[in-house]
Amino acid sequence: MEKICKLKDIYKSLYNFEKEFAERNKITINEGMVLCCMKDGRPRAANELCDFVGLSNSRVSRIINTVESKGLIVREMGTADKRQMIFSLTEDGKKKIGEMMKQDIDLSGLVKSLTEITK
Repeated sequence: MEKICKLKDIYKSLYNFEKEFAERNKITINEGMVLCCMKDGRPRAANELCDFVGLSNSRVSRIINTVESKGLIVREMGTADKRQMIFSLTEDGKKKIGEMMKQDIDLSGLVKSLTEITK
């Protein structure tokens, strides 16, 4: 039972970190990970985003739709395969990445919390 309580505390610490990240950046961590995958400015196919983010196709699809609805990426049909969607950053997406790159995200509180929990 002790391990389950520790696991709950880990989830709580991560949740609090994610909540703070979302409030500061106006995007979720998962949305940030999609943008991080695209920070080099190279267009990406959906499967590349799935591989980078490490979530299921359906979950990444929902995240892509949200990031697209926020105007941070756009989709185009693939040239070789019309069924494939290719995603590119918009100017707003590039600005958002720039804003996030300038931030000094303090992980020390999260690391400290996780260290204490896992003792």
